[in-house]
Amino acid sequence: MELFRFIVASGENEIPVVAVAEDEETAFRVVDAEVQRTFLKRLKVDGIALVEKKKIHKNGAGFVIQTRKAYE
Repeated sequence: MELFRFIVASGENEIPVVAVAEDEETAFRVVDAEVQRTFLKRLKVDGIALVEKKKIHKNGAGFVIQTRKAYE
C-alpha cells in the first residue's frame, strides 16, 4: 500500500486530499469519491494533481500538509 497526497482544484479553491491505495489509478478514484462524498453540493472538480507518494512501511508513513504557497 502507498500513501498519496493530492491537490484538488475547484474554481478558486485548492483542497488537499490524502488517500491510501495500491496504485495511482486506484488513488485517483479514491480521491474523486471522497471529494464528492464530503461536500453537500456536488463539487465541480477542475483538476486533481498528485503531489507526493510514499510507500507505507511497518512503522507507518505520513505527510506534512502545507499551504501551496509554502512549497512553490
